[in-house]
Amino acid sequence: MRELGRREINEVHVEAGSKLNASLVREGCVDELLVYLAPSLIGAGQGMFALDAPARLADKHELRFHACAQVGADLRILARFNHNTTQHHDYT
Repeated sequence: MRELGRREINEVHVEAGSKLNASLVREGCVDELLVYLAPSLIGAGQGMFALDAPARLADKHELRFHACAQVGADLRILARFNHNTTQHHDYT
């Protein structure tokens, strides 16, 4: 992350599994989530984040919805982390 900051790269898009997603969230490297939700049920599925439940509700990772739009049959949801309650790092 420091190297990306040094190169003045301020935006990185990550499409990953639950473990890397969780690591990035835990380390405060995520500003926003862009999620597409399809109107389908296909079984148990996979989790988006391999995060442990917080010991206290106050320790949750809080998001606020920024935009929601229908794209075809899917929903496109943009949610941003509330940095008042979530740790955030500056890697510049």
